[in-house]
Amino acid sequence: MQRLRVWLSHIRAIDWAQSLRQSLAQQAGRLVLWLPVALGAGCAVYLSLRFEPPWLWILPVMGVAGGIYALSLWRQWPSVVRHGLLFIVMFTLGVGLCKLRTERVEAPVLVSQQTQFHLDAVIMDIVGTDSSEPKLLLAPLRLSGVAPEQTPIRVRLSLRTLPPDLTPGQAISVFAILHPPAGPSIPGGYDYARTAWFDAVGAVGFAPGRIRTIDTPPLPARLQRIVALNHLRWEVTQRLMAQIPDTRMGGFAAAMVTGHQAFLAPELVEDMRDSGLAHILSISGLHMAIVGGFAFFACRGALALSPPIALRYPIKKWAAALGMIALALYLALSGAPAPAIRAAVVAWVAFGAILFDRRALSLRALAIAALIVLLLMPEAVLEPGFQMSFCATAALLALAEVSRNPVRELDVPWWVRSWQGLWHGLKVSVLASTVAGLATTPFGVFYFSRAQMYGLLSNLLEAPITGFIVMPALALGTVMSGTPFGAPILWVAQQGLSVIAAIAGFVADLPGAVLTVAAPPNLALALSTAGVLWMCLIRGRVRWVGLLAALAVIYWPRETAPDIWLEAEGSNAALRVDGTAYSLRPTVRQYGYQLWLKHYALNDAPQRGPQDYVCKSYVCLPTATAPYRVGFAFGRKVPKPEQIVALCQSADLIVLRSQVAEWPANCAGVNRITASDFERLGAMELTRSGSKHWHIHAAKPLRGQRPWVH
Repeated sequence: MQRLRVWLSHIRAIDWAQSLRQSLAQQAGRLVLWLPVALGAGCAVYLSLRFEPPWLWILPVMGVAGGIYALSLWRQWPSVVRHGLLFIVMFTLGVGLCKLRTERVEAPVLVSQQTQFHLDAVIMDIVGTDSSEPKLLLAPLRLSGVAPEQTPIRVRLSLRTLPPDLTPGQAISVFAILHPPAGPSIPGGYDYARTAWFDAVGAVGFAPGRIRTIDTPPLPARLQRIVALNHLRWEVTQRLMAQIPDTRMGGFAAAMVTGHQAFLAPELVEDMRDSGLAHILSISGLHMAIVGGFAFFACRGALALSPPIALRYPIKKWAAALGMIALALYLALSGAPAPAIRAAVVAWVAFGAILFDRRALSLRALAIAALIVLLLMPEAVLEPGFQMSFCATAALLALAEVSRNPVRELDVPWWVRSWQGLWHGLKVSVLASTVAGLATTPFGVFYFSRAQMYGLLSNLLEAPITGFIVMPALALGTVMSGTPFGAPILWVAQQGLSVIAAIAGFVADLPGAVLTVAAPPNLALALSTAGVLWMCLIRGRVRWVGLLAALAVIYWPRETAPDIWLEAEGSNAALRVDGTAYSLRPTVRQYGYQLWLKHYALNDAPQRGPQDYVCKSYVCLPTATAPYRVGFAFGRKVPKPEQIVALCQSADLIVLRSQVAEWPANCAGVNRITASDFERLGAMELTRSGSKHWHIHAAKPLRGQRPWVH
């Protein structure tokens, strides 16, 4: 009690007005850091709306906000008011910018009721996340039964296996099962259709049969350039696969050099994900930093060897210019995916700061880079990669602002200096990895419902191998792959990749390596993001005010898991029993089911399905042990009359993928979900609220009426 009274007396003794003035004074010059936050907030709000705001609303709001801000400058209103008005102006600009981007990328989306097509197309690229399901990105030439003006300009096609003779630039003819890009697999989940809209992908599907090559017709100049670059990337990928004997490591090397992930072993991808090293499989900030930094320091070091040049010319600026060129070449070789573009912009801004005699690594440079990225691709604001990369970088730069260089003795033995340098480097590495990991934890919990408990350990072991052995060896080996020197250098890279794969496997197999947690609601992520940004961008002790908000994804109450999940088209369903769940069709549409499990942190219990349900001819009837009296018919065709009668006799709720025209008399008191409901509602979650009543949480109403919703 005495301690509490002392603490309260200290609180009363604080001059809060003076403390506030000091805190505001510490934020001088920090306004520019919040401009991309305001712009991004406007983009995020636009993308999250359930309706499409017309220009008739957006333009007047932008005009009024801009006018009031101009008036505040003319009248010299208080700086706090002017800064708040500028934030509002940037917010409205974000809404308008994202609206403009949405209209500019508009392209045809497949809307035909038909699903089977004969497709003639040009292979633009070979994509995929691993070797288990390769995919082709196609530019259609002809789509049977679809008018040219309604034909999608890009199609993503999955294959059973990748034919070895396929390359970007070839024209193919194939029988394909196509449909529009899918919406969320669970209500409020990831909306692939929105991502596909901004990528101009108007159809996705599967090729069940043989692919036949045809003559390639003349292509538009822009498409020719894209195809030629992707053809070069594919040739480099094939050369790496040929010169690295270990196919597993060859696919690993190709993913890090050209961005092609079609040869990645699925078990390697799983190990990398569970160990917290999955970020090195996709070309992003780490790769750009290593390539740009290697080119910069190599050039500067080589020029410094010549005193006449080093003393007369700005070799640091020359090295920065070479670093920018190296980044541009590597970006082109990687296929310029969105994460690589974001990382390249950040690196270009850093090198540009060197050219203009500014600090290369600063929060101001990061803010400029974020503004440029949002101007180029405002839709990136809702992507996990954008949020994680910029928050991690901001946290590291904020750490650098408050860190002090250690005091060094002037005259110590070399071995003491070496030990001090090694110890300091280890402390900095641990601290930087910890800070970056903490800054990205809210996004990992929200988007992936998991946390890698030993990510710090794996990254500390992997980082020096990637930075000092693998990436330099891959760069030199790729450039020299046509000479006798290429193979030995790539062998060095292979050994480094093998060590990284061993680290990933070791860490992933440790007990408790992955912690699965239920995903928090959207509001918790918004609070955590605001808290992380506050702690990174605000100076002084007041930055710790944001800690409570930053931890929102940890302490925020989770939603109660629903009792039943229904796939968006009614082709599969899953039931929850306490903390476990099982799918009634374990080989059909498992992506949505696995996403549902992770979202609510449920454990898969496939052994329960055969006990609780008797399934035959696409019809599943509940048994006496079933947790709910719900029957399912997963076939596209209407069940036979006797099957419908059996469903109504055994269930209080029937879920049908088809549409029944006339129901038997014994079905009068049975609740039903049919094809028309799936078309209107999409994926659904059902929660029992009484003996025969169910609450439905559906995906489509949450999406609203947007250009990418069909």
